[in-house]
Amino acid sequence: MPIYEYRCTNCSQVFEKLVLDRDASIECPRCPGAAVEKQFSAFSFKGERKVIGSGTLGSAGSSCAPSG
Repeated sequence: MPIYEYRCTNCSQVFEKLVLDRDASIECPRCPGAAVEKQFSAFSFKGERKVIGSGTLGSAGSSCAPSG
């Protein structure tokens, strides 16, 4: 679901709003003004970590260094 960041041009309040309808009127939560600007906000990406191998370094069979 798209969450956008806005800034009110009347009181400078910055707020986030879940927008389900593109044509919805967005109003500032602090003042009764509808003069808001959509702000550029970077999205975040949370990826999955993958664990390769099952042992710790240095244990038998898991080290890349030759044994001996």
